[in-house]
Amino acid sequence: MVNCCTHQICRKEDRVWLSETTDNFGSIERHTWCTKCGIVQNRSEDRPKKIGYWMNKLGSICYELGITQAQKRLMAKKIEEEEYFQDSFGSYGSGQKELFIQIISTYCDTSQIDFDELFLVNEQ
Repeated sequence: MVNCCTHQICRKEDRVWLSETTDNFGSIERHTWCTKCGIVQNRSEDRPKKIGYWMNKLGSICYELGITQAQKRLMAKKIEEEEYFQDSFGSYGSGQKELFIQIISTYCDTSQIDFDELFLVNEQ
């Protein structure tokens, strides 16, 4: 398991002015950041998911495609090692999704997987 920073949030008066979202450049607000590592806390609508969500998606893919247990364990180990899945303080859901697809693509043929459909299930 990766050693994630135990984030220490900055003082209220030390928050930084940043845009609320990338879609709305005209609107800004103050954001908190970690005084240990400097990462700005994600406050956008693109929220990261906990690691259990990604393991469930991995299980669904492995079941649907008949992927071997060995491949599944390798993919799960890689997901667990990635700090982006462990530390939700500054992570984005879209970044996690891209990284997840990249990891899956490393270990199996993803041409049979409809990722759009996979991520729409249980999200509505």
